[in-house]
Amino acid sequence: MITLPRSPTIRVAFGCLIVFCFLVFTLQLQPSFTRGRWGSAQDGDSYEERQRFPAERAKNRPTVPLLKVPDNLYLTHDVAIPENIPVWTQEDTDMLDTTIGFDMKTEMLKEEYGKDQKLDSPDQLHFSELARTEKIYKALWNHVYPIYQKLSGRNDREKEKALIQLAKTHPEIDFFLRLEKRLFPWVQYVRQSSFSLHSTFKGRGLVFCAGNNQFEFVVTSIQSVRSRLKSTLPIQVFHMGDGDLSPPRQDYLRQMAADVEVIDVTNILDNDYLHLNGWAIKPFAMLASSFEEVMFVDADAYFLQDPAVLFQDPGYLTTGALFFYDRTLFPGWTVGSDWLKSVTSDLSSFTHISRMFRRTSAHEQESGVVLINKKTRFLGLMGTCKMNGKWERDLVSYKIFHGDKETFWIGFEMIQEPYVFMRNYGGVIGELRPDNENSVCGAQMHQDHRGRPLWWNGGLQRNKNSGVTRYLDFGYWMTGGGHQKHRERDTSDPEAVKEILSEMGLKSKDEIPKEPKDAEWDFQESCLAGARVNMLTDREKTLANGYIGIDKVAHEESRKINAGEAVHPRGHNWETV
Repeated sequence: MITLPRSPTIRVAFGCLIVFCFLVFTLQLQPSFTRGRWGSAQDGDSYEERQRFPAERAKNRPTVPLLKVPDNLYLTHDVAIPENIPVWTQEDTDMLDTTIGFDMKTEMLKEEYGKDQKLDSPDQLHFSELARTEKIYKALWNHVYPIYQKLSGRNDREKEKALIQLAKTHPEIDFFLRLEKRLFPWVQYVRQSSFSLHSTFKGRGLVFCAGNNQFEFVVTSIQSVRSRLKSTLPIQVFHMGDGDLSPPRQDYLRQMAADVEVIDVTNILDNDYLHLNGWAIKPFAMLASSFEEVMFVDADAYFLQDPAVLFQDPGYLTTGALFFYDRTLFPGWTVGSDWLKSVTSDLSSFTHISRMFRRTSAHEQESGVVLINKKTRFLGLMGTCKMNGKWERDLVSYKIFHGDKETFWIGFEMIQEPYVFMRNYGGVIGELRPDNENSVCGAQMHQDHRGRPLWWNGGLQRNKNSGVTRYLDFGYWMTGGGHQKHRERDTSDPEAVKEILSEMGLKSKDEIPKEPKDAEWDFQESCLAGARVNMLTDREKTLANGYIGIDKVAHEESRKINAGEAVHPRGHNWETV
């Protein structure tokens, strides 16, 4: 029995000491939910250790099983194996009802900004806290979703009502619903949780986004897929209301080819939060699409193979998310990698070989074509969407990176979901340079995992960025490279160089064995030189140059719509125009 001192002052001090000791004891015993388990900045590992040994760091923790990757996949793809995020346990649920759990919930559920609030500084957004919170959300989502699936109800509306009732007696479900509302308020627009959206996904298809200014491009792209490549994949075209894509243009797209659906994304997601414009619509269109396996295609992207082949790509089948590299441009840029390192220490196995982290390119991803299986990588897409929210993009994402492109893989990094990059840097398709027949000029081209030309982005004109609007004469292509065995050795990051020298027992960067260099871009001229010049096959030439005829018709149809003249979407033989 403890006898308290008689002096009131001493009694208060003694009581404070007891409380302090209790808190210290509690912090030592509390589950890793609020300690290192959910905040790896406390783990004490070096950055390199975090990247190279994700499996070792997962030992003795309840986690989702590591991704199984076939060895031969690394020959054709760069694979991002995420950190193993701990699963949600009963111990974590019990913690929610403690004082520490209450304080944690209060902090994490604090609203950063309201629907009508305006922010004027990136300091008002806390991405470090966001990265940690998203990982807890991921664990909760994986924990609650099986519960939701077992609830009785004739439809999702009834199941959501049952889930809300269950939340009254299950603190982890209540926490999940409130956390989702805080992180992704736009997803609970006409529903109570993301589960009811997730359950609607089925099938696979193509998603385009187009406003009035992209109308001609998307007509050409869709007709190239339908009439020339004979693809039967269903198509959904998303827009942001009648002011974005006029009703006559919407009607034209619906009528011009089979199985084309035109959808206003603001009817599905709460645009009062998002204020969508420009590039930002892309990940939200993928999320709002009814397809379970969704391939986003830019309005000015064109294929040389049926796009359906990508759904059988071995990297996509392994991870459920397939991305393509951008061109290698502007080396020495450090802003992007420095920012990502500053907001999260949980990074996948991909980052240490990325060009951005090795400082050999300011650009990593080209988002003209993106594949995501929303059944398995729903949370990665949610993370990407978060990076494209109104204030996230205006104050941070689009200021640090060039538009939406990097937000896809970085959104996956923030929440730690796996993905792959096709192991070919952005190349070129077009024509020979008049003053250098060893250089190919034109649009940015991408290869399949076998190395053949697959699709390109940037339209059909010689160099839209420099205002050269004549049509290309498609005949040649060149790879952008990316096939070196030890790409991490090609780096301008001083810390990475030190590590490489130490591992190889060398004293100078000049002693590091050199591998063949990739081709180099003349950015202003949109030309690539330094690799083998390849000729397109006769079929590829016919396809690529045939799209020009479709494009001419699309521009004429757009002119007629602007003039109020009658148009006939099926009044053309799109196979021969």
